Amino acid sequence: MGIFGLILGLLALSVLIYKRIPAIYAALCATLLIALFNRMEIWSALTALFGGIGGTFGTYFPVFFLATIYGGLMSETGCANAIAEFFIKLFGSKSVVLVISITTALLVYGGVTAMVVAFTVFPIGVNLIRKADIPKKLLPAIIQLGQATFALTALPGTPQLNNIIPAAYLGTTSTAAPVLGLIATVIMFGLGYVYLQYEVRKCRNRGEHFDEKTLRPGSVKDMDPDALPKTLPAFLPVFLLIILYILFERVSFGSYSLKEANSFAPVCTAMFCAIIYLVILGTRRSSLSKMFEALKSGAAGSIGPLLSFSIVVGFGSVVKATSGYASLVNTVTHLDMNPFVSAALSISVLAGVTGSASGGINIALSSKELVSSWTSQLTSPAQLSALHRIISVSSCGLDSLPHCGGILATLDVCQENHASSYGYIFVITVLFTVIAAAVITLLAMAGFTM
Repeated sequence: MGIFGLILGLLALSVLIYKRIPAIYAALCATLLIALFNRMEIWSALTALFGGIGGTFGTYFPVFFLATIYGGLMSETGCANAIAEFFIKLFGSKSVVLVISITTALLVYGGVTAMVVAFTVFPIGVNLIRKADIPKKLLPAIIQLGQATFALTALPGTPQLNNIIPAAYLGTTSTAAPVLGLIATVIMFGLGYVYLQYEVRKCRNRGEHFDEKTLRPGSVKDMDPDALPKTLPAFLPVFLLIILYILFERVSFGSYSLKEANSFAPVCTAMFCAIIYLVILGTRRSSLSKMFEALKSGAAGSIGPLLSFSIVVGFGSVVKATSGYASLVNTVTHLDMNPFVSAALSISVLAGVTGSASGGINIALSSKELVSSWTSQLTSPAQLSALHRIISVSSCGLDSLPHCGGILATLDVCQENHASSYGYIFVITVLFTVIAAAVITLLAMAGFTM
């Protein structure tokens, strides 16, 4: 009954959010359902929910605050428009899907936290699809193709948590099973790109266009091409963000390390430097008062997306406090089957329940009994590397169900909702990712572990 209540609560949360019910009401209803079926004291369940919301809000506030300001300034200074113009001239309007997804993937592979990427890419992406006359409802899925699939999990050496955590537990490297990773990359990106191009054609055949009314007033400016910054100054804040983030994450200043001080300190510091540059650029091109106005609106704009994200992620605290969750974890850790299949299923289920890819990996790999049941059946380092890659790719399938906080944040940033955009996201991040995980699992079972 506890597990049934868990599934019922997650289903209720997903359906209510999909139906545009405010996240807080959806989370409260789902919490009450879970508490009822798991025989939890109501106020204990609510305390877990509110504590989870508060903790998540405090943890992620600097990231959302600075990322929203950065995105607003990219638009206000014309940098986003200039970058869009550059790509349109270079590749043509028919290559917009490719440009946005590859740009996003390069940022993720370059080390920019996946949560921040949507803020960075949105002002560029929305100007590109505006010029290509593509409906904005497709933008979240286009971003997700580069944000939450191959660059996050499959590309050898990616510095994201989905690839780092398995290496820490299994003693493998970030480039584990590179060929399997590249195969998964081709499947996820290939299927995703073809699918999105198909949806673009369908929208055009139905007579759908980019609708300015879907944008919040003033969130993205349409500027005269002659008034835009030159290409290099426009790209500089993006380069500055990536290079400084990678530098601050890897370099210590004497005995002081930003990453050890706070896991988000490197990206926040890099973003702050990029914001300073954008303010200087904007002041030289327009006025200081306009820059202050952009800073003010950016700060205010961060609260809504952060609160929605915190509510959904905070709901995970309720899930983890239930007897049903404990039973589910126990069941998963005692799956008696091929280690590659067991790993793929275990990671997928736990990531789906928590709505977090890295959370699912952490829960599964923190069970020494479960990890031992896998590794004891593997006879070579190559098989261990294959296990690493299967774990990494499998983590980003069911985690992207409607209750995923990262999906909600991307939708909020793109000013869309589940009803308009989640169907496209589901195909990209759930269906195609599960297919990729299944293919490399079957290859590993057949003895291909490169």
